[in-house]
Amino acid sequence: MRILVASNSTSKRTDYFIKAGRSLGADTCFVTYDELLAVLPDCRDTVVKLEPPVFREADFRKYNLLCEEYRSLLSRLAAMDKSESVHFLNDPAAILCSFGTVSSQRKLTGAGLKATPLLSDALSTVDDLAAILCRQKRGGFLKPRYGSGAGGIMAVRYNHRRDEWVAYTTMSWEGGRVCNAKRICRLTNRKEIATLAEEVIRCGAVLEEWMAKEKLEGENYDLRVVCRGDEVDYVVVRCSDGAITNLHLNNKARLFEELSLAPSVREELFCRSITAMKALGLRYAGIDVLVAR
Repeated sequence: MRILVASNSTSKRTDYFIKAGRSLGADTCFVTYDELLAVLPDCRDTVVKLEPPVFREADFRKYNLLCEEYRSLLSRLAAMDKSESVHFLNDPAAILCSFGTVSSQRKLTGAGLKATPLLSDALSTVDDLAAILCRQKRGGFLKPRYGSGAGGIMAVRYNHRRDEWVAYTTMSWEGGRVCNAKRICRLTNRKEIATLAEEVIRCGAVLEEWMAKEKLEGENYDLRVVCRGDEVDYVVVRCSDGAITNLHLNNKARLFEELSLAPSVREELFCRSITAMKALGLRYAGIDVLVAR
């Protein structure tokens, strides 16, 4: 049995997985996406772990091109003929579905789960965004339809009576281009917010409802629940002063045991996370769970 770990570039994730595979005596090695496409038709007795692309690109438009290329790769892999002895840890078609906000929301709601409500999946202009936010006192999350890692996310509020905007985002205008930075900025300038929002809308965007998160010692938190099969391997509590909790944005990770949740609530969290993973057709996944305030 051979194990192939595929991505566009090596990373700590690929290195750790290869080390773990080899420690168990499995022939485990890294291949690029192009190499995988070339060898897959001839592979036998092989397990393939598809890793997401390593995004080192700060330019937002180029970032979205990489997302498009990844989706194209997943489609090609899903359509390829391969030996019955070749297995993906997560099937390309399932990854493709979960990579899209709208398609994953449909799967989750179809399984009886409550997903973050979509306020719109058909924004065309900033005026469309403003019109919807007029009706939303809590505001919303503007984000690319496809993507990951908080790339292009904007937490936006608009007070139409005062004509006041506020946004929290990792995006900024630098040197004539919109860039993703590894820090969250608070913006109040209408023109600056509109310029960045237009970039997100241009690439295809959705607007999700901004739901207030529960707090832990004064900080907002949500959960990353890592599931595999019928088991939960571990839970990370992601804490932030603001609305965006991704850990690579210098937010804090806390232990699940630090939350004062009733045993029945913990069990419900685990059950819902496993149900979400299976609804998306995945064998393992990191599921984000929001505990409403």
